[in-house]
Amino acid sequence: MNILYTVLIVCNAIEFDVAPVAYRSTIAITDTVMQTTTRQELFYLEFNLSIPYQELAYQTVDSIIFTHVRTAFKLKNIAKEDSLCDTLFRQFTIPSFKMAARDQIAFLIQFGLHVPEGSYDYVIELHSGDKSGQRQDVVELGRDNYPISDLLIASEIVADTTASSLRKGNLKVTPHPSAVFDERYAVLFLYYEMYDIVPDTTELKISYIIEDTSGVAVAKIPRTIQKKFSSQAMNFGLPIQGLDPGTYTLAVVINDPTTGKTVRKDASFSVEGGSVGEVSYEGLAYYDRIEYLTDESQYKQFKSLPDEGKKMFLRKFWETHDYYAFAERFEYAESQYQQGYKVGSKTDRGRIYIKYGKPDEIERSLLQIEESKPYEIWRYYTGDEFIFVDVRGTNEYTLVWTNQRREPSQPTLYKHLPYDIRERIE
Repeated sequence: MNILYTVLIVCNAIEFDVAPVAYRSTIAITDTVMQTTTRQELFYLEFNLSIPYQELAYQTVDSIIFTHVRTAFKLKNIAKEDSLCDTLFRQFTIPSFKMAARDQIAFLIQFGLHVPEGSYDYVIELHSGDKSGQRQDVVELGRDNYPISDLLIASEIVADTTASSLRKGNLKVTPHPSAVFDERYAVLFLYYEMYDIVPDTTELKISYIIEDTSGVAVAKIPRTIQKKFSSQAMNFGLPIQGLDPGTYTLAVVINDPTTGKTVRKDASFSVEGGSVGEVSYEGLAYYDRIEYLTDESQYKQFKSLPDEGKKMFLRKFWETHDYYAFAERFEYAESQYQQGYKVGSKTDRGRIYIKYGKPDEIERSLLQIEESKPYEIWRYYTGDEFIFVDVRGTNEYTLVWTNQRREPSQPTLYKHLPYDIRERIE
């Protein structure tokens, strides 16, 4: 079993988004000794985390790329000094770094717990390999402030046919904790719950309003809902493709003609510009490993730049180079050419594979004739040729000869090649 450890970026701080959402809930508490059951009104405090794939540390085992994430959670009741702690463990996989970058994969973690009303301080820590990140904030839970739940902004709401972990009722609701939308998203989805409804023959009047930063409504969609139950779950989709880039407030305003009461709940979201499929490569896997694509003087120049200069250099560099092809080569080399404790990209075969791509032809010999050792000859249609030899017999292949002038040959090791090959290259 071949195990490879890969840390994606130099910075060890994991950046992630957290969206806490509170719902009112009634649960039954049974006293098994007294044989009594009471009902208690609580809040269900749900946390939704979104972690961009490139923030985590990965391992590759038998060509499967995966990451382990440990989530440490602490919730503290500020008034009573009570606290709850828990730890969650998750494993996520990606098909390849190339596909993860192309699709901008982000992993979701959702968990929650029932708590009484009050003020709470929460701390969430994420750990992946030697990387970690933390988020801390305060939530205020009071019944008077929750005639409706918080608004859960989602990227998708569909009928649930698989008993998904993101299930709400008969729906799969996929949270979008960052609340940042670009042209990949045509619709902003919304889930919330209404409480204290007095069922009758009248209808609730609901307005979905999108306001800009100055409070001006740029969209308003009215709806009416029959009052069938004392509590009702709602979901809605708002088209956002026509919105200019910027930050917006989404407001849900509910009016009950019977009581004359009006309630409002807000949530923020933002729209980013850019073309569909446009990707920023910054911070992605192997983004700064350009020593494989530059000569020594260029790389020294890059390393001598200040941090901001490096960022500008890399942005321009990837405008003229195929990042995806490079990442795919790097990923293959890491998984296929590890030698002992040396990662695949640092071996001779791995380095050549990254720089020149997949060989068009590979000739292998595992037989030892006289003093010769097992060898591989890589040939390219460009005429480039590389000969690697397992000098020590430990499956550690060293580049012994090449006709590529930018790469070194080692004449002292020619003796480990069969006579006919030595005669050809000497």
